[in-house]
Amino acid sequence: MGRFLELQIDYLLILQNFREITHGIFDNLFGFITQFGEYLFLLWIVALIYWMIDKKCGLYMLFTFYFSLMINQFLKVTACIYRPWVLDSRIHPVPSAIKMATGYSFPSGHTAGATSIFGSIAVWLWKNKLARYLSILAILLVGFSRNYLGVHTPQDVVVSLILGAFVLFGNLKLLKWLEKNKNNDIVLFAIILVASLLLVLYTELKTYPVDYLNGQILVDPESMKFESLPKAGFVLGMFLGWIIENRTVNFDTKNFSMPAKIFLYLIGALGIYLICSHLISFLIEIFGKNIGGTSGFFILGSFISLIYPLVLKIYANIRYKSL
Repeated sequence: MGRFLELQIDYLLILQNFREITHGIFDNLFGFITQFGEYLFLLWIVALIYWMIDKKCGLYMLFTFYFSLMINQFLKVTACIYRPWVLDSRIHPVPSAIKMATGYSFPSGHTAGATSIFGSIAVWLWKNKLARYLSILAILLVGFSRNYLGVHTPQDVVVSLILGAFVLFGNLKLLKWLEKNKNNDIVLFAIILVASLLLVLYTELKTYPVDYLNGQILVDPESMKFESLPKAGFVLGMFLGWIIENRTVNFDTKNFSMPAKIFLYLIGALGIYLICSHLISFLIEIFGKNIGGTSGFFILGSFISLIYPLVLKIYANIRYKSL
């Protein structure tokens, strides 16, 4: 074990000792905080901003979420670094946190997701000190929660924070580039399509370590291969939907009343939940993991960027024509 890894393990052991001394009274708190890095919760925030508050900011969040998602996946399957309790048997993570801590450890997906979404809010509302500080605090708390729960090393978290910062500021330039030419969206989609396909091919063709602990395989290579396809499906659905919406639908909810915004958002949020919890598993059961999972996540991406915005556009047309 290298000195750098030893220092990280020592840090996790300090947090673990704190959990034991305090009899785990903070476990539920940090278990709750870590949920702010779950993809479903993050998608709800993106949808809220994109549909009801600031469409351009929501688009910025979608782009940032995409690049963070794909970079995170690439690094995970490239580095193939195991979880802390595999690296050192003295690490005993909070049992409830292990269920969601699947696959490789580096970098932290929860921290990357939180950085992309809350970081987007901080950057977009930089002049608003309260929004900026609360967003940064949310990012740091999610990152710390991954260490506290014992499911990530500090390296996993810090690298996600650094990469997230680069993606956040890079996407500001990307938005400006998109505004220069109306056909730049097609160019971007073509680049994303190629990049997504290359990532899928890379994860399919590369070799993975096959190690066992207590008779069980640590990380199943097939599960890592499967993760890339649905993510590519989500990304392609999201971007293709955005292009179609931007060119043909152009929804706008600025004139919606607050009660209407709340009601319509909750309906849309329910739609996201049902796709994640029921439709995707249903499609996987019928068509198998690859086709079913990819098509399910494609629908999820297009639901956020096109399908529900189209519903909002239809509602606006009916509502204001009747007035």
